[in-house]
Amino acid sequence: MTTPLRIRKALACLALAMIGTSGALAADGSGAAIDGKAILEKHCGRCHSIAATGESPLQQAPPLREIYLRYPIEQLEGGFAEGMGSRHRDMPQIQFSAEEVSAILTYLGSITGIDPSKRPRAPVPRETPP
Repeated sequence: MTTPLRIRKALACLALAMIGTSGALAADGSGAAIDGKAILEKHCGRCHSIAATGESPLQQAPPLREIYLRYPIEQLEGGFAEGMGSRHRDMPQIQFSAEEVSAILTYLGSITGIDPSKRPRAPVPRETPP
């Protein structure tokens, strides 16, 4: 039987693998970074700034570049995959696929100058046998 923890770990590993391979594609401003920008424009840009500079359209919504720099990469991966929560009741809970998460993080890395694969990683906890 597959447990939810194992599923989450498998998704995190898939996202990590995709981040590692997508960094080279986005270095020239194409591929995953452009896809990530399009995803953010469609789902997040109404409230959050998705650019390298500038204020968010909604004052209470922090620019996504700040969120990218503030939180550990694992938390961002999980949050985007599971639907980020917020204290703001009007913020939708959008769940992104592993490919979309990779593209989003690649784009945010490109506008901040810090590639997601270069961000410090927390050790993955080992499962203890029952």
